[in-house]
Amino acid sequence: MKQWIEQLSSSERKTIIWGVIIVITASVYFLMWEPFTANYKQLQNIVAAQKDNLSWMQNAAAEVQSLRGRVSAPKNLLSLIDTSIRNNNLNKIDKRIEPKGKQEVLVSFSNVSFTELVQWLSKLYNQHKVQITAINIEHKLAPDQVAVKLTLQ
Repeated sequence: MKQWIEQLSSSERKTIIWGVIIVITASVYFLMWEPFTANYKQLQNIVAAQKDNLSWMQNAAAEVQSLRGRVSAPKNLLSLIDTSIRNNNLNKIDKRIEPKGKQEVLVSFSNVSFTELVQWLSKLYNQHKVQITAINIEHKLAPDQVAVKLTLQ
């Protein structure tokens, strides 16, 4: 190889050297620099999208907090249950609501639709986390009608 290089003229040697430099530079660019910059741009786009998501989530959280603040909760469990009964069309049904200490309320329905009762109790739990501590259900002769005594907490 040394002999071959020595046989070349000075202009041919310069051409070969420049060719090697160009090939090495192109190899470095296409094998290292281009993938690096492409990944960098991709990561910048991902970060920007995640910042947008974070901003949206923070706005949504602030809106949820403001909506929670607007809901005026009744002062005690008795008024909460009374309001809930009125809002769920159970007001027309023969019922009795009485306090049982500060933390419990006894509710009695003499004749109520079991389906409506379950829906009301579900809303009461989902919206206000009111739970049943004791329940007594008696089936009536009419379909889907029951007499209920329950203690809520």
